[in-house]
Amino acid sequence: MNRSLLSERILEERIRNHLTQEELACRLGVSKAAVSKWECGQSLPDIALVPQIASLFSVTLDDLFGYKPLASEEKREEVTERLQALLAEDPAQAAAYAERQSARYWSDPELLKAIGLALYVKAIEPSASDEANCPEPASHVANLAERILRRVLQLDPDGPSTDFVLQALCILLASEGREGQADELIGKMVPAKPNTAAIILAGIAIRAGNPKGAEIALKRQLLFSLLEVASCAQALAGVEGVSAEELEDILVLAAAIQAPNGFEALSPTLVPIIRIALATQLVESGDGDRALDELERFVEDLERCCETFENPQNPPFFKPVDEFLWQNGDEKADEARGEAAASLRSSFASSIASNESWAAFRGNPRFKAIMRRLGEEGASV
Repeated sequence: MNRSLLSERILEERIRNHLTQEELACRLGVSKAAVSKWECGQSLPDIALVPQIASLFSVTLDDLFGYKPLASEEKREEVTERLQALLAEDPAQAAAYAERQSARYWSDPELLKAIGLALYVKAIEPSASDEANCPEPASHVANLAERILRRVLQLDPDGPSTDFVLQALCILLASEGREGQADELIGKMVPAKPNTAAIILAGIAIRAGNPKGAEIALKRQLLFSLLEVASCAQALAGVEGVSAEELEDILVLAAAIQAPNGFEALSPTLVPIIRIALATQLVESGDGDRALDELERFVEDLERCCETFENPQNPPFFKPVDEFLWQNGDEKADEARGEAAASLRSSFASSIASNESWAAFRGNPRFKAIMRRLGEEGASV
């Protein structure tokens, strides 16, 4: 216990509650001299009395001890920025810093999530996992990331970021050869049949004379279902063995669910990712002309995708559940979206430029023009 801090808090709370030392002593069953010694810092109350003192003052134990389990927004930003800088320079020092901050804020799911995900990204980098000269720091980063991500799921099992955190944890486990543990975590969440709970809930709301409640329940489920369809389609495009014909069918599906006004904002990267997979599949099969056709369409898809990132227009249809949609008017969010769009362009340009499947086309005028549209970095190939 921090004797000085606890002494000050007991004194402050006694005065705030308009109690004399004698009255406080009487209610706690101790002597007035004991209370006086607590407030002077000469001694501490018996540990068994601490909950009774907190209850008497109508404060939590955290308040009584001056403990702040949640970090301020400024503190979270400070820790995240410092950790990112350390991870780039010295993973071992970064892990030590992350361990200190996570121990201090072990009950703050938001800060722990930021720390855990930063460590996770570092842990799955090839340079982090394959460093022959320093395997111990890399392993420590991965172990710490796992422990913190598990803690986030324990603190906030149904939070808005739960699926993302769970996904990161499963990828981390799989990257370390623990596919069985990853499967145990995520496998039970894969539905074995369609989920009709929202339909039943809507029916109950209608019977109760609450049509608005029914609308919200159904539109929320429809939004989540569309996002699930988009995610599955996007992931399917990366599965080895999916043919060009199947990718064309997936593109038709992707374009269909994005066609109405604003719906492309639900999953902006869906069509570009499937399109580039199709173009790469075609070039690897020797169909160069079609591959370049799809690559040109990919650039157009990517431009629309980046425009959506920078200026997302939410589908009006989902207005009743807009808490799950893009937030507009926030300066930091707008800036982050712009950075995400620029990063996406750069990432695709670098990926295509370094992909040996396109090596034979690097002198092709059409290919050069495509790479120029992707950016100066890509045009240099």
